[in-house]
Amino acid sequence: MAEATSTRYEKDGRVPGWRLAAFASIAFPSAGMTLPLGIFLPPFYTKTLGLGLAEVGFVFMLVRAFDIITDPLMGMVGDRYGSRWGRRRHWLVIALPFMMLGVFMAFMPQGSPSIWYLGFWLVVLYAGTTMKTISHQAWSAELSSNYDQRSRIAGYNSFAGYMGSLLILGPLAYLEYSGTPPAGREALTFFGTMALVFAPICVFMAVTLVGERKTAPAPRIGFIDGLKVVVQNPHMRRLLLADAAAAIPGSVMSGLFIFYQAELLGSAQFNSLALIGFFIAHIVGVPMWVRIAYRIGKHRTFGISALCFCVTTALFFIPGYGDVGLFAALLFATGFTHSGLNFLLRSMAADVVDYDNVQTGGQRTGLYFALLAITAKAGGAIAIGITYPLLALVGFDAQGGNSEDTLFSFRLIYVVVPTLAMVLAYVFIKDFKLDEKQQRELQAQIEARDG
Repeated sequence: MAEATSTRYEKDGRVPGWRLAAFASIAFPSAGMTLPLGIFLPPFYTKTLGLGLAEVGFVFMLVRAFDIITDPLMGMVGDRYGSRWGRRRHWLVIALPFMMLGVFMAFMPQGSPSIWYLGFWLVVLYAGTTMKTISHQAWSAELSSNYDQRSRIAGYNSFAGYMGSLLILGPLAYLEYSGTPPAGREALTFFGTMALVFAPICVFMAVTLVGERKTAPAPRIGFIDGLKVVVQNPHMRRLLLADAAAAIPGSVMSGLFIFYQAELLGSAQFNSLALIGFFIAHIVGVPMWVRIAYRIGKHRTFGISALCFCVTTALFFIPGYGDVGLFAALLFATGFTHSGLNFLLRSMAADVVDYDNVQTGGQRTGLYFALLAITAKAGGAIAIGITYPLLALVGFDAQGGNSEDTLFSFRLIYVVVPTLAMVLAYVFIKDFKLDEKQQRELQAQIEARDG
């Protein structure tokens, strides 16, 4: 592996582009897991395999509830127990077998699996993704101490993830034209195979080509006391609330995406084609939001992105049956506005870790990003755990044949819940105080203390 420290990173805070591409490549195969988890897997187990809407939604929410314990534990373990390669890279290697086994069993089930089967293998899959996600995001925050470079690094990660989504959707669009159902076994097998092939390759490139910057050791405080310190951090409280709220819209809309196309548009065969435009918009949007953040700061850029997202989401009330072109245009606009949200919050979290470093005398990046992972998962779990039972409550039938009143209720859920959630995210973050000037002052204090 590369050395555990790099003087180049410490000198100017800028990671060379080719190393950053190798580092961000870890997000590429993750698209083969996260995309179907939110969009294709729940409908696959309900519509194709015949499990109930309410019980599938409950299982996804319950499995994610375990992350409330496992995520902060992984964050603290990652902060405290490193190796000769650093704090983060060995955890990415350990995560691989869990992710790969979970993907294989959950995406490629044999016969007619039960709800218990789904729950067990989701636990295994999420255990691996917890190790991978927290370790990779913590490593991202530690790659540079520079305010703007952190946005660049987070942007690279988001860009790689969206590229992965785009490249796996292209062949899937071809499968749809050949008659493969978008939530059928063949499509899920394709997603899983892509993840199984590329995950080990990309992890290998990242851990061998990119070093870890030297950081202060984690402070030796207990688990509960450590959580208290994090929650008492005023900047982190705002980030956690904003992150939870911002995670709800994407999860609601992705979880209902297939049903929207099938029931409201009558175009279920073209799910992947519509999503291709959505991810192209993300790829175009990320570099733009990074440049805007350079000029006006991260939290102001997040606010603009969030409000624009609310406007484009509200327009989904308009498309009627057969309005595929209008739907695709709105999906592109929504993807463009949405592309500035997640990576900006992660970049801001890296700055919040500096504040904690000054307050406690140690670096606890893993714990902070673990709590962010919890809020993101909580938002996603709430979205699926509430919207699917709501659909059952209003009488929505996943097999089709729904009344006009039921479809109107469906449209309300699809539009109103995401819009209100994103308004909350904007409210939580609009008065965020840790800007570039304060972050530079914090870094100066850290450097003076650590020599």
